[in-house]
Amino acid sequence: MPDSPRNCPRTGARSTSCLAAVSLVFLAAACSSGGGEVPVAPVEADTSPFPKLEQGLNLRPVTRVNQAALTLEGINGGVFDLTGVELRGQDAGARIDTALGYGIRIRRCNGITIRGGLVGGYKGCIVIEDSSDVTVEGVRFDGWYAQRLKSTEFAEDSSDWLAPHENDQGEWLQNYGAAISATNCRGLEIRGCRGRRGQNGILLTRSDECQVYDNDFSFLSGWGLGMYRSSESVVSHNIFDYCVRGYSHGSYWRGQDSAGILMFEGCSRNLVVRNSATHCGDGLFVYAGQDLVQDASATATGCDQNTFAENDLRFAVANSVEITFSDQNAVLRNDLRGAHQHGVWGGYSSRMIILGNRIDEVIGGGVTIEHGQNCLIADNSIARNEIGIELYWDEDPEFVRGPYAKIRDVRSRDHFVLENKFSGNVVDLALRRSTGLTFHANEYVPGTRAPYIADLRCEGDASFEQDTVKRWLDAPLGAIPSGNVSDVSMRPWVGVPPAMLAVWRGYRLPDVPGSQVVRAEDRDEFRGGLETIVLGEWGPWDFRSGTKRPPRQKPGGVLADCLWDAEWFQWDLESSDPRTLEGAWRQRAMRPEVTARVSTFTDPWSSKEVRRVIGTEFFGLIASTTFQCDRSDKASYALTVNSDDGVRVLVDGEPVLEDWTLHAPRREEQVLELEPGEHTLRIEYFQIQGAAALSVDLSAR
Repeated sequence: MPDSPRNCPRTGARSTSCLAAVSLVFLAAACSSGGGEVPVAPVEADTSPFPKLEQGLNLRPVTRVNQAALTLEGINGGVFDLTGVELRGQDAGARIDTALGYGIRIRRCNGITIRGGLVGGYKGCIVIEDSSDVTVEGVRFDGWYAQRLKSTEFAEDSSDWLAPHENDQGEWLQNYGAAISATNCRGLEIRGCRGRRGQNGILLTRSDECQVYDNDFSFLSGWGLGMYRSSESVVSHNIFDYCVRGYSHGSYWRGQDSAGILMFEGCSRNLVVRNSATHCGDGLFVYAGQDLVQDASATATGCDQNTFAENDLRFAVANSVEITFSDQNAVLRNDLRGAHQHGVWGGYSSRMIILGNRIDEVIGGGVTIEHGQNCLIADNSIARNEIGIELYWDEDPEFVRGPYAKIRDVRSRDHFVLENKFSGNVVDLALRRSTGLTFHANEYVPGTRAPYIADLRCEGDASFEQDTVKRWLDAPLGAIPSGNVSDVSMRPWVGVPPAMLAVWRGYRLPDVPGSQVVRAEDRDEFRGGLETIVLGEWGPWDFRSGTKRPPRQKPGGVLADCLWDAEWFQWDLESSDPRTLEGAWRQRAMRPEVTARVSTFTDPWSSKEVRRVIGTEFFGLIASTTFQCDRSDKASYALTVNSDDGVRVLVDGEPVLEDWTLHAPRREEQVLELEPGEHTLRIEYFQIQGAAALSVDLSAR
């Protein structure tokens, strides 16, 4: 079990001695004109306490990737006041994926404050490096860098997935941008800032003992707060809602590694309390890091000994909380309702405390721990989920037989499940290939499925009958919790709770900075659940700002009003795999299970009825239609296909696009030169297993 609850690593507001205040007025032309450095005349300026200010202050147009409009270097102490100033690298209406460079770059400074103003139109708006005790307060950010999303409401594009695993060379900032980025810093204080229309809010890289509070970075297409090798910090009273990508309500829900709060690679002993990160890819996404998982370094640690308490992490596209390959983390009294996959996902986690959380109405598992050890799950509300608690070991060659398993235990064992309240779950328990489990005083309102139990035994004593061990699942009167239990050993309750139960039940949060009201209902800004997530080409719809809802796309383009003659048929890997036995696959197409005339494809089934008959794996589709090119002369058209798995497109009998492979959702384009008049278009498609996608669009160029 984890050590005793940690004291807050850094609390209380820091007193800053303001040696001077500088207020600047930046003309728009200064940020857009060519040439070298632009002279700046300070207004109400007293630069005498800043002996290095004029040498370190530059204002220039940004034309290169790492260039900064304004540089503060080697300054000790003072306030740089931007109140009333708008600093932009490009026009507010410009495409944000073209933003370059940095707005304000702070290097080797100590004890300075950046206050007020609005910054936007850069790859990184405020970039802080090798500095200490820097404060950023009350700055607004608008329209900084974000990638243009290729996924549509009909189909996911796998190129939209983020790649957070590498950041030692500053990849996060270089690839994805940020409103505020800090690298190799200590003692930063980021408070009262707000950002909209960008990809990432705050990035902390190798930056320790920071305080991040009272900020609002919501409706972003990446991470509200991303931390990498950053420890001993306090994150409190922030709003990171709707930081999401890769979601289409009722169609697909991937998240694509977006998150309200992200911690990667050895972020430890942080306190994350009373934040809101609702409607995100993951509410909280914590991953130990490559040093431990892939490299199996003997000195590597995970993201360990963090405390996550009293946060609102509802309506996650993937997981409200994901903590993997890490040790001694505490998840206390959080609201984890309404997630699409898991309330808590704890793959390969050890000694994790999951206590006092509300984990209801999760479409997948309330608490799922794969290959974990010595975790305590207690005092939680676990209601109306597909699965209440899932604990298991499975064949997972990448990790079970990989480098990680050589230095860490990968068994599923020795968990405590104590005094939780189960109600209305489809399955209360899913326990597989786990040992040494202890259940006690849990309350159950029976689920909707009868229990199935196979090979349930007492840990270390084969003399106990299975019927006796069943009673240890908290069923003294004979009502076994609903679910599936197989190849599991249990320990009887002996009246002695683990020491950590009393310790963590008595844990009181230390005083933390910040006072911002974070719960959406208390701010009168609550709109609903997952159905309120609407993605446009630049990120989630910011309905709280009164902006227009992204227009619904009409699928198909030129094909939008076409009717297709379609046939669906089943096949199998051994006798008719389309990749190796296409002739046999086409023979199967001669005996379709479903034949129908349907409208434009936005998925490979076209209707629920077809899906019900044909299923979700090992099926094929062949469909054809005719369309008109109305232009008077030969013209260019863009054919766009989203597919998962194999697809082939023929126009007038000639192949024009082909990806006849097993692959994740992928978007491909091909330019066609078409004569005016009528043409035929035929699609051939196969689905193997897992995710499925198919959409076809033909648009005039």
